[in-house]
Amino acid sequence: MSFGPELIWSWSRELSALAGRRVQRVEGGGSAVIISLAGGAELLLSWGAQNCGAAVISARDKKSLLAAARQTPPITNAVKSHMTGAQLVSVAQLHRDRILEFTFRKTIGAGFSTERRLVLEIMERFSNLVMTDENGLIIETAKHIHPADNSFRTVLPGVPYHMPPLFGGKPLEEWLAAPREDTLTKVAGVGRPLLKILAAYPAGLAAEYLRGLYDDLSAPMKAQRIGKYVTALPELLPEAEKLPDGATGALIALAPMKDGTIENRRKNIIKHIEKEITRRERQLGDIRRLLADESPARFKLWGELIVANMWNLKHGVSEAELTGYDEDGNEISHKVPLDPRISPSQNSAAYFAKYKKIVSAQERAALLVQKVEDELDDLREELALASSVDDAQALVMLEEELGMAKPQQKRGGKKEPQLPPHVRFEFEKAIVCAGLSAKGNRWLTFRFASPEDWWFHAQGVPGAHAIMRQTSALTDEEFEELAAFCASLAVFYSKAKAEPRHRVDYTRRKYVSPIRGGEANVTYKEFSTIAGEPALWSEKAPK
Repeated sequence: MSFGPELIWSWSRELSALAGRRVQRVEGGGSAVIISLAGGAELLLSWGAQNCGAAVISARDKKSLLAAARQTPPITNAVKSHMTGAQLVSVAQLHRDRILEFTFRKTIGAGFSTERRLVLEIMERFSNLVMTDENGLIIETAKHIHPADNSFRTVLPGVPYHMPPLFGGKPLEEWLAAPREDTLTKVAGVGRPLLKILAAYPAGLAAEYLRGLYDDLSAPMKAQRIGKYVTALPELLPEAEKLPDGATGALIALAPMKDGTIENRRKNIIKHIEKEITRRERQLGDIRRLLADESPARFKLWGELIVANMWNLKHGVSEAELTGYDEDGNEISHKVPLDPRISPSQNSAAYFAKYKKIVSAQERAALLVQKVEDELDDLREELALASSVDDAQALVMLEEELGMAKPQQKRGGKKEPQLPPHVRFEFEKAIVCAGLSAKGNRWLTFRFASPEDWWFHAQGVPGAHAIMRQTSALTDEEFEELAAFCASLAVFYSKAKAEPRHRVDYTRRKYVSPIRGGEANVTYKEFSTIAGEPALWSEKAPK
């Protein structure tokens, strides 16, 4: 997505609504800092090349981003130290450029206060986050710019902050006073792609679409997308797609970060599971070949024949025709290979040793068959679930269960108690959970769920077990809404995710019993069936 300075002006207006709130917490991950403000607002400031921008995000999105982050940017600690407890005073766009300035004021006692500013330069690969004091001296910056790297300006702690080079052009107000098609593309403060689009209109019409930018703080701006260009204007352009109010920041700054991180991690998890499935299938093949090996009986017979014919065997021969009797008393005769370097008794002992070794290995292998088959069932179920997971925190849980990542630790180095991978949603009158792995499914169904809880599973395909626990009495309408939510979850986290609708069975947990094998690794009775739409749950999930 591309965007211009006019969208940054719209963001400054939207984010100004947060003025007056205090900073409660500062966290960071990757190329972003998240400032938690009083009232539950999570302010995302991102300087990533593909996800630069500012947005108010949900607590769930914050949790997912932090869980997915591999490292914390160094500027996080500086922002935390200077901004925690401070009040957001104002949000402003600088010089009609793609730069936002956030001013914070912190009382230090006896009526004295200090000001700190965060300057977010939103310029793709040249994006940066700079923290300055009230005099404009840089305290810390996400990216250090040395004189050897940039002859125009230096961005380092201790030096005055200077903005990037200003764009030239005609002021918008001057152009609006005398609109002309041939000068429209030279207007400053508006993205070049947008100006090219507007240049196709008569100058008077283009002026109507631009009138209100930068001078009318009360007029609502309409968020819109034209191809890959995102903007906000007083009116919707004919060729534009209308976007939800307040959604442009998340679209520009949050979505690419989530999509890129989640997709890469999901691919790695799927690759890991597929590798483990291949390893288990080879292991199972080796075990079955070992169990089918009939050589132990032959080695035992040859050893016994050598013992029975010891008096008649010569030293140094490589083969001998030996006779004996089988279990039914019938006479038998076998050509028995011998090692001429050792005595007949040593040949007999060698065959008995081979017999015991293979029989012992077969006994151990027989005990492993069920274990490996169970692991294969779990991995195949996890493969279907992992393909559907689109939440960073859920991916972290899967990585930890699969041994791809170390469990998260509390402060002080103590490990967090790890529950099997699952997602949880708390409604006013119910709790809904869905498993994200085979262990998560078993834990939810047979450890977490009580007998009267409701159990959901997509019909005929591997997928999540969804549990609905009522915390208060539900009306028929409320039950139907929650059942539709659970059915949607069950389909979304299943192999039927790509279908617009899929049948889902549901019953009380007390009617569900564990088995090995099958799509759900359970058997159930007394069930009903409803249609599940995989997209529904994300629309109805509690915020």
